[in-house]
Amino acid sequence: MQNDPSPIPVITIEEHNEALTALAWARETGAIEDGPVRLLHVDQHADLNIPTLSRSIAGVPCRVDAIKPLVEEEISIATFLWAGAYLGLINEVFWLSPGSPIPGARPRQTQSSKRMLIATTDRDRREMLTMVRRPETFFFGNDDRMPLDLHFVGTNFDIPKAETPWVLGIDLDYFSCNSTPENGFRINVTEDTYLAVRDNAYHPLRLSLYHRVKAVRKGSDFCLEFDMLPSRSADPLIRDATSIVAQVSALAEMLQRQAEPPALVVIARSRISGFTPAHQWQFIEEHVVQMLRDNFTCALHEGANLWQ
Repeated sequence: MQNDPSPIPVITIEEHNEALTALAWARETGAIEDGPVRLLHVDQHADLNIPTLSRSIAGVPCRVDAIKPLVEEEISIATFLWAGAYLGLINEVFWLSPGSPIPGARPRQTQSSKRMLIATTDRDRREMLTMVRRPETFFFGNDDRMPLDLHFVGTNFDIPKAETPWVLGIDLDYFSCNSTPENGFRINVTEDTYLAVRDNAYHPLRLSLYHRVKAVRKGSDFCLEFDMLPSRSADPLIRDATSIVAQVSALAEMLQRQAEPPALVVIARSRISGFTPAHQWQFIEEHVVQMLRDNFTCALHEGANLWQ
């Protein structure tokens, strides 16, 4: 166990975009200093999609009362890292992704880096772009450019010592993941809407890039079904208990080797989005929390209780 001067806050959240709220809380309470942090991003997914916004987030203060509604209304689980960079909460990400469970698969890229930036491009500062930082790219976008250094790492990586703190962000789907989450749902609609979707092969809902939508009638009810698909017969990203425990141990070995402990730990369950299997999330969380307690002095918090 590392000799920590004070307990490290360990915050459990439901979905990973709430990590921005956790960072704002940590700033407000003094758990981390003001300024961007370096993040060890332990996750099956990169979560580096570009935010698509209905309004500008420029100038939003890094306080819970400002960040929490922004996360709930504008920032998705796939875009929170770039949003965090733009808001000045994160300026460096070390992405630790699990190895492929498929024998003989080409390994993911590790031990490489990209020096990136994010900026807005329009007058309202709502439309965003990202690119590699080069002299020629400094002419693109508005003057609100924010940096993000991105590193692809493995468990043999050592986080460099620096004056800025580093934060450990763990998504439980790193240990076992649904390739296609089973989170379909059905909503009731009017008969006109039902007919419009059913009879038009080019309806925007039926052309969705992200959802499989079908118009159905249940007795006198008219419904739209979103992603109501059969269960996968086999999913290579869902790992058994032995593999999960081995991955937790490998992460523990990496953390034990670091020169400095994290200033903050955020654990995202990803059970509501469906990426962490429903029958495994609790088992994984218990092992991850116990691993952290075995290696650090921790103060465990439920995020929802901190910023209700």
